[in-house]
Amino acid sequence: MYTVLIVDDEYYFRQALKVSLPWAELGLQLIGEAKNGEDALELMRNLHPDIIMVDINMPIMDGLTFIAKARSEGFHSKFIVLTGHSEFTYAKHAIQLGVSNYVLKPIDAEEIQSSLNEMKQLINHERHAKLELDDLKKQAVEKASLQRTQALNDWLLGNLDPEHQDELLLSLGIDTQSTSYRTAVIELAGSERDSPSGLQDKAAMRRSLPSLVHQLIDPTLAYEGFFNEKGQFALIFGVKDKNMDDIGGLCQSIGARMAEDNGWAYTIGLGNGHDGMEAVSDSYKEALYALKHRYLLGGNRVIEYSHITRSVMRVNLYSMDKRSSLLKSMRTGNALEVEAWLSEFFDHARLQHASLDMLLVAGFEIYSTCLEFLEETSQDIHEIVQSQSEPDLFGLIERMDSLGEFEDWIRSLISKMIVHVHAKKTSRSAVIVEEVKSYITTHYRNEELKIEDIARGVHMNYTHLCYVFKKETSTTINDYLTQIRMQKAKELFDQGYIIVQDVASRVGYSDANYFGKCYKKYSGITPSKYISNINKG
Repeated sequence: MYTVLIVDDEYYFRQALKVSLPWAELGLQLIGEAKNGEDALELMRNLHPDIIMVDINMPIMDGLTFIAKARSEGFHSKFIVLTGHSEFTYAKHAIQLGVSNYVLKPIDAEEIQSSLNEMKQLINHERHAKLELDDLKKQAVEKASLQRTQALNDWLLGNLDPEHQDELLLSLGIDTQSTSYRTAVIELAGSERDSPSGLQDKAAMRRSLPSLVHQLIDPTLAYEGFFNEKGQFALIFGVKDKNMDDIGGLCQSIGARMAEDNGWAYTIGLGNGHDGMEAVSDSYKEALYALKHRYLLGGNRVIEYSHITRSVMRVNLYSMDKRSSLLKSMRTGNALEVEAWLSEFFDHARLQHASLDMLLVAGFEIYSTCLEFLEETSQDIHEIVQSQSEPDLFGLIERMDSLGEFEDWIRSLISKMIVHVHAKKTSRSAVIVEEVKSYITTHYRNEELKIEDIARGVHMNYTHLCYVFKKETSTTINDYLTQIRMQKAKELFDQGYIIVQDVASRVGYSDANYFGKCYKKYSGITPSKYISNINKG
């Protein structure tokens, strides 16, 4: 629907015009009328009509003066001049002012309808053209923004061509004149897991974060701020005098403002300062490494890489003795022993200020021990809890916000495993299987060990024993015996035994060559190669 304003000093003419045309059928709406240009100008400012039908000869302010003033104020309405034959010269002048059309009086209904339809088509065409132009401008801005962000990301990751990086960054308006650079990475709290409203809150935080940061940065300090591929807000600071001391305080101010004004949960990782554009990626890696230490130190703080490297210790959190102790407690189903083991482990990690790398390595080893326990009992982790079976374990741990969350996750996993595994041991068949496994664990070193010996040891018929064991574990007794022997052999290699013949005899093989074939089938690598890899490590 297009809106129309009538401007004419003749009252009866205006009334006749209002009733003589089927306005609604034409897709038009009359929104006002005025008897002179001055009144029409006031209405125009309030109503913003699409089309104005205006007489030339009017008192106070004539039609041409009104049109000129409307144009000077920036209005883009379409004008149809209503004029008599004696005023034709004025009509030509009106067209020079940008009037779209004119109609001679007395008015012919068909002629005025035709003129109005032409105006509608012209307005429609201009609107579509404007939308297309706006869309092209928007696409151009978005493309430029994407190119800029991609270039900044590549700069951080060290993916820019050194020979052309100055030219590329300069073409995108990015500072290349600084002598030293330092990076920071802001991580907003992972509220995605909280609720749908948490998602909305985080989206709002992301929108306002660049503005908040910009307000706090001195205009004389060169910087770039943008969201990286992980959704973190990355900052690149550039200075010419190599003085980076104020940037740490600036990050503290940014964090304080985020917490005070919005109550945001955040962590800021801050890398060291480095000379030269090529070293920006080094500072970025340091900032990300520092950021990961929120697991150990908690959030709502600035974590500087230089402080982390001075304070953390590289300690062995998960020794062979600790592994054996945990596995033993899980096998016996002693929940109190497992709880004590976990408490001691995490207390020790905190007390020793262990590095994040060491903690993650230990986490993977604990998880592997859990899988080993399940494999021994022929259980599938999918049967325990679907969410714990995620193949990307590092990604799962990385999304956790603290060491406490990681600790809770490990405790929950082990508790569910113990309950699940030992609940199945109530049946007679399960008891028989456990007796067989216990017998094998005790006698696997005997190279003459046979299934008949095991059957006599557990007081079972040979055939029935094989059936029950296979049914309960989905594997044969011989395969399980081989598996235990290979596991024990691996433990011996890990403990420093390097003579293959010696290890073979210790796990029940008199023929070292046959042992080697079994070991390669079990682990995918020959014993000598495995020993070599250990020594290299």
